[in-house]
Amino acid sequence: MAGNLHQRSDDWREKTVQLAFELERAHATMEDLGAALEKGDDVSARHIAKSAHQAVGSVGHAVKTLRSELTPEHLDRPDAVGPALAIGVSGVATIALDVMVSAMVALAATDDGDEADFLIGACLDAENAYEVSAAVVAAAPTRDDPEILDLRRAYETEGSVALRTKVIKARPRVGEITRRVTGEAQAS
Repeated sequence: MAGNLHQRSDDWREKTVQLAFELERAHATMEDLGAALEKGDDVSARHIAKSAHQAVGSVGHAVKTLRSELTPEHLDRPDAVGPALAIGVSGVATIALDVMVSAMVALAATDDGDEADFLIGACLDAENAYEVSAAVVAAAPTRDDPEILDLRRAYETEGSVALRTKVIKARPRVGEITRRVTGEAQAS
């Protein structure tokens, strides 16, 4: 039994390292998307945006898989702070990436100044939430339990929680604007 718990401990660490890599790879597509949008290369931007959405979807799937592999009983254990933190923070990073992709695509297609202001703010907030979350995901598998507790306390500050909440609440509006303006752009 003790060997099985130790194996699960190593598994979540290895899977979280892989997840951190996938998050960074998905984030790198944001830079490519931004460059294509800045150049006005609509064809490349559409392909990169599709690739970015697929990368974000892949990360989301990896988070769900990790969550499903850890039973609720395991996550309730005192030594499960690391896996629980990694799962939660990875989910936030994934949402932030999704908001960034959608906001960037919508921003390139909208002519509405108020929407543009909202999308810029949403994208900046999502970038900040992503950076903090990705740093925690990368750090968690290299820490022991007391250090993970410190990492969780640092992540759960009032300002950090407020930023994550803001990004999560902005997601539906960003999605609605994106669907509307990209639908308009494709129709014209």
